[in-house]
Amino acid sequence: MKKIMFSDKFGLTEAVLSGRKTQTRRIVPQKELDKACEFAIAYFNETFDVFADDKDVLQHYFLVEEIGKLPYRVGEIVAIAQRYKDIGLAAEAPLMEANGIGGYVKTELSPGWTNKMFVRADLMPRQIRITNVRVERLQDISDEDCIAEGIDYVNGYSESYFFGFGVKSDKGWIRLGNTPREAYAALINRISGKGTWQSNPYVLVDEFELEK
Repeated sequence: MKKIMFSDKFGLTEAVLSGRKTQTRRIVPQKELDKACEFAIAYFNETFDVFADDKDVLQHYFLVEEIGKLPYRVGEIVAIAQRYKDIGLAAEAPLMEANGIGGYVKTELSPGWTNKMFVRADLMPRQIRITNVRVERLQDISDEDCIAEGIDYVNGYSESYFFGFGVKSDKGWIRLGNTPREAYAALINRISGKGTWQSNPYVLVDEFELEK
């Protein structure tokens, strides 16, 4: 089983576990776009300029020709990565490394105790099921999709905390904008780097549902 990681800093793991977040977007690397360009020329005899605006060709490349290389496929069950100390594992309990090379160690001494990058998928208590995969430009996102990405309405209670849209982090609500799209644009710039929204890259959109 594979695992998928969501940002804890911006409360996205909690949003997935609560069922509020049902979509995630990942930027398509330039090397993959270069391969897609070669594919378009070889199979459709089109230049990249024409291909770049042809969603049907792009969908065909990523979802048909390259389906074996997609991070996640429709119908696949994927574990939600969480730190060992957050899922109730006993600190003193012996944990065998997945490959068996490291032998048995105390759970609290495993890298996965505080870093979910190193956790084992088979030990994760919650999973999602991929229901759809598509490719589009980042700015194609709708208000409804922004909400599905975990953006929520922020109800302010003080003069310095205005009404708007944002995310709920472990330190409280973070207001990011006046509209869902404005809030998502601010969020993706914080997660993927300044200027990401403005550059409007191609993204793979994974839609999913929380497994009961």
